[in-house]
Amino acid sequence: MSRLYDNKPLANLPVGNVRVARVWCEAALVRGEGVIIEGIIKGRGRVVITDIEDSKHRYYLLYVSLDRVHRRKFDSSGNEVEPNFSETQKVRTGYLNSSYKVEAKGQTDRLTNQEATNLLANQELSTLTSKQRPSGCDQCLSLWLQESEADKLEITEGDSVRVKTRGNGPLIFSIAKMDNQSANVSNFAGGEQVGGSWTDKIMGLKSDTPEDEEEEDDQDWD
Repeated sequence: MSRLYDNKPLANLPVGNVRVARVWCEAALVRGEGVIIEGIIKGRGRVVITDIEDSKHRYYLLYVSLDRVHRRKFDSSGNEVEPNFSETQKVRTGYLNSSYKVEAKGQTDRLTNQEATNLLANQELSTLTSKQRPSGCDQCLSLWLQESEADKLEITEGDSVRVKTRGNGPLIFSIAKMDNQSANVSNFAGGEQVGGSWTDKIMGLKSDTPEDEEEEDDQDWD
C-alpha cells in the first residue's frame, strides 16, 4: 500500500529570525568529506537567516541523539562508496554456511559520538540558534536541513533517521527516515542514493519552498 507524505509537522514549527552582517555562503561552511549518522530525532526547530543583501535562507533544525556515526568515503573518481563499518568480518570456512571465522577487515570508519560531535561542530551556527535549542537536547547534535529539501519529508520527535552531512559540519546533504522494525528507508530528502542495501526504497525529492509565516523578533548578528 502506498503512503503519502507531507511536511506539515515541520512547517508548523515556530521560526527564529537571525540577521548576519555578511553575505551568507554555505560553501564557506563546508570542509572535508562528511559523515553518515544514524540517530533519533529529539527536537526540531526552524530558522531564517537574513544576510547583508537581505537574502533569506531557510532551514529546519533537527536535534539528533547519535547512535552510530561513520565517515563518508569516496573512491579515486569521486564516487561515494560504502564505508568500512567494522574492523573485522566473518568469512565462511565450511559448506552450506556451516562455519565461519573472523578476519581483520582494516581500520573501521566508525567514529565515537564525541569524535563525531567534535568533527561536525560549528561555533558560529551554534551561536546563531542557541536560543532555539529545545529543553532536553543539550547532548544532541544540531543539524541544518534546507527547507527546499524537505517538502516531502515527514519526521517528528522519536523518529529514527539516517543522515549524510555536507562535509564535516552540521549542514545536511541527505536525510532518510528509518523504519525501526525493518531498518528500511521510508522517506527521503536531498542528496543521492548510496549503497543499495541502504537505499533501495529511497526517492530523492526536491521542490521550491513555499513562503511560510515567520514568527519571533529579528535578532541582529554581527
